[in-house]
Amino acid sequence: MAESYRVAAIPPYTELGEGPHWDIARQSLYYVSLTDALIYRWDYREGKVYSASIDGIRFATFIVPVKGRSDCFVIGDTIRLLVIRWDGKASKATIVRELACLGPDHVDNRFNDGKVDPWGRLYVGSMLNESAGNPFEKATGALWRYCDRTGQMVEQDRNMYISNGLAWNRATNKFYFVDSGANHIKEYDIDLDGNLINPRIWYDFKPDGADPGYFGDGMTIDSEGNLYVACFNGYKVVKISPEKKILAEYKVPAKQVTSASFGGPKLDDLFVTTAAKNLVGPQEEPAGAVFKISGIGAKGLAMNEVVLKV
Repeated sequence: MAESYRVAAIPPYTELGEGPHWDIARQSLYYVSLTDALIYRWDYREGKVYSASIDGIRFATFIVPVKGRSDCFVIGDTIRLLVIRWDGKASKATIVRELACLGPDHVDNRFNDGKVDPWGRLYVGSMLNESAGNPFEKATGALWRYCDRTGQMVEQDRNMYISNGLAWNRATNKFYFVDSGANHIKEYDIDLDGNLINPRIWYDFKPDGADPGYFGDGMTIDSEGNLYVACFNGYKVVKISPEKKILAEYKVPAKQVTSASFGGPKLDDLFVTTAAKNLVGPQEEPAGAVFKISGIGAKGLAMNEVVLKV
């Protein structure tokens, strides 16, 4: 079903690996361990992983570089968006400033996945914080766009269970978004201000109501518009065509697959994050590793940096 491909594990083993972001300028993969609030950089040339903690945060839900600032990144921490400074090697990163906060109406929620669109705008989803209840049962999450002009979070959609994968198809002006709790992918149109409009369910992982045994998590898109969706509990990433057909399945030796991103010098390697945390039962190594899948015969798109005013 899939082309011939190779899978290699990149330790260390994260508690809850998430948010892979390939940085072309640095030839590095950035990612996080969400629950223990660590950030990572895998240097392609060195074949080495650097990690850092950040004093004063509870989570690190995603990491994206800031355009024009080689040592600055935006991360999600609970209901705050923070700018941090990290040289990519030190064991500590520091908070520069708070970009935005969801406020008192959302104290039981937390941010989850976040990404930047082709025009430099930051989008992030929220969900019920696990300490406040079961996010599979309460759809208190939302999808947000950060407006740098006003410094405000602009709600794009609501009643989400577990906000996850985000992907843009610039050629068709469509946006795709995974709600892991509902176990489907939504498609949106994009207006001139970057607002996401006309939502509809685009792909349902349970079309007949039956539980497939896994749920969609993070995702990415290739140069031909195919989506690559991490299947949590599924040991795999699935490739879904614009015609909504599963074209391939890429297996990895870890059950809790969390996200995927293209990278490497030619943007033709697929990097897959996983979780070692006991979420659905004890996990053994190499659970928690990042996996590099090579030879899949596809090429990704350059990932974008967030544009912020100085």
